Parts: sequence; C-alpha cells; structure tokens
Amino acid sequence: MNNLSPEFIAVVAIVVVVALLFLVRGRQPKERTFTCGRCSAVVPHTPRTVEAWRAGKNKFFCNACHAQWLRSHPTPAYTRTAAPGRSGCLNVVVLFVLLPAVVVCAWWVYA
Repeated sequence: MNNLSPEFIAVVAIVVVVALLFLVRGRQPKERTFTCGRCSAVVPHTPRTVEAWRAGKNKFFCNACHAQWLRSHPTPAYTRTAAPGRSGCLNVVVLFVLLPAVVVCAWWVYA
C-alpha cells in the first residue's frame, strides 16, 4: 500500500464527511413536549425552543405567547436579525481543515 488509490482516498473522504455530519448534529431535549411558561399549554418543541434548550434555558414559551412577547418588545433598528436555522460556516471550516488533514495523515501512514 505504498500508493494510495483515488478510490481509497474517496472512501476515506466519505467516511470523514459522514462522521462529521453525525458528530456535529445537535442535541435534542429528552421530552418531546413542554409546558408554556406563560399560558401553561403543553406543546411540542419547535426549532426555536430546541435552540433555547441547547443554550441552557429552562423556561420555554409556546409560539402564541412568544409572538405576543415579540409584539410588545420591538427589535431595535440597529440590531441585525439572524437567519433562521444554522448558517453552517463552522461546518464548512471544519470540513476544509479536517478533510485535507485526514487525507494527508492517511497518505503519510500508508506511504
């Protein structure tokens, strides 16, 4: 195995990408539902409440109560609103740094 075949490099790259996708995946709360901190309704988690849970919050609000809070607290014009969902910048950086490193290490080990 002195020369790495392109097929071997492709398999290593695919394994690394799949492993990264699996490892970067976010944690999820154990419970599928929560009790609203304002109206006490039992509702399923939404992406917004899951992100709040990941941020360490322990009090969640249903969409109706959250919308009411947003209407009563207007966003200042100077703040930038975040795009919905994850931007993926960190994932791309990790992919471009880690993938070549893995390929070089594999080449070094099998060369």
